[in-house]
Amino acid sequence: MRIKSTKVYVILAVILAFLFFSNDFGLTDIQKTALVIAVGVDRENDEFVITSQIAMPKSEQDGESSESAQIVSKGKTVADAFEQINAKTGWYPKLVFCKLIALGESATKRNVFECLNFFLRDEYLSDNCSVAVCEGSAQEILNAKTPVEDLSGLAAIKVLSSHAERVGSVLPNTLREFASSYFDQDKSAFLPIIKAEAPQEETAQSKKEQSESGKSGGKGENGSASSGKQKSSNGEQEKKVFSASETALFNDGKQVGKLNADESKTLAFVKNKLRLASYPLKVDDGEYTLHVKRNTPKTKLSFEQDQPKLEIQVTVTAGILDGSKFHSVESLSDAGEIPKKVLQSAEEKLQGDILKLFEKTKALNCDVFDCSLTLKRKYFDRYEKYRENLLREIQPNVRVKFQNVR
Repeated sequence: MRIKSTKVYVILAVILAFLFFSNDFGLTDIQKTALVIAVGVDRENDEFVITSQIAMPKSEQDGESSESAQIVSKGKTVADAFEQINAKTGWYPKLVFCKLIALGESATKRNVFECLNFFLRDEYLSDNCSVAVCEGSAQEILNAKTPVEDLSGLAAIKVLSSHAERVGSVLPNTLREFASSYFDQDKSAFLPIIKAEAPQEETAQSKKEQSESGKSGGKGENGSASSGKQKSSNGEQEKKVFSASETALFNDGKQVGKLNADESKTLAFVKNKLRLASYPLKVDDGEYTLHVKRNTPKTKLSFEQDQPKLEIQVTVTAGILDGSKFHSVESLSDAGEIPKKVLQSAEEKLQGDILKLFEKTKALNCDVFDCSLTLKRKYFDRYEKYRENLLREIQPNVRVKFQNVR
């Protein structure tokens, strides 16, 4: 019995040794490898312009933190552009740490999968990588300086986090989910739009200061010319923060429209399970902000006498987070007691917003409610009949219910 156990250990040792010496588990030469954190894709005519944000770790002896570099390369294909990184720098790009693929506006005017095919084929890139559209060019987004992170790519990834999805401020999407939606029959999908904005919003005071600066001939305190943009004393690039509250709509791989921040949040109520989200509301006696504890969305496709109907039902459990008017001490002590008129106004508003959203996406032939997918899965016998004109014939029925936390 002891001899048999010894043979087992010997066999296992041989197998482990074979795996160790025959795979790619060897140490990577960090001096020869470009660790790509984020990738931006733009197009110039028939060429792809790839902006790779590369992390450059410093040794402990240098006593410095990690730095980054933006390498811009061009090619007839995305793979060809990545090869130029190695030719220009001697670094071999590794996509195993890539968390974001940013598509510039020029890339969305044609089928975006002409850009994404390379990433789908790459065996090192995770299919859970975030994909987003940029306002302007992707190169500008990745070149931006931000006060919240050393790397702009990491700052952009933060606004696409799962927390942002839970509170309904963003509708993030991954490479896997976006590709799955594209290769379905309806070929409809959506992506968040990343925008670079000034860290301070414009106020009446800032407008007054700019006006006074303009009257003084554009001179600063030291007599030098002053511009409207904020710059540091050493002339560094103005820092930006990112937002992704708007959403781009796609059909057949091309962007066909977009949803503003309010429309995106409305879609989040139907598509996602929200937690601790805010919902602003205007009623007769002022403004309210409701605190959404949870929502329960349900969609159901049915047929009545060959007429397709889509039932959208959303139940929202919420409390009062804030109001624009003074409230009594009794009301402040219990956030779960929402006045009846506020509940009714919230139901009417969200119901109307969902109907408007449905009509807008229907006009753009973008099936964000997955009607075609449901048709194929549950009503396959009707699939051939309705596959081409389902969105045009479908009639929505929306029911929304807001209820108190307690």
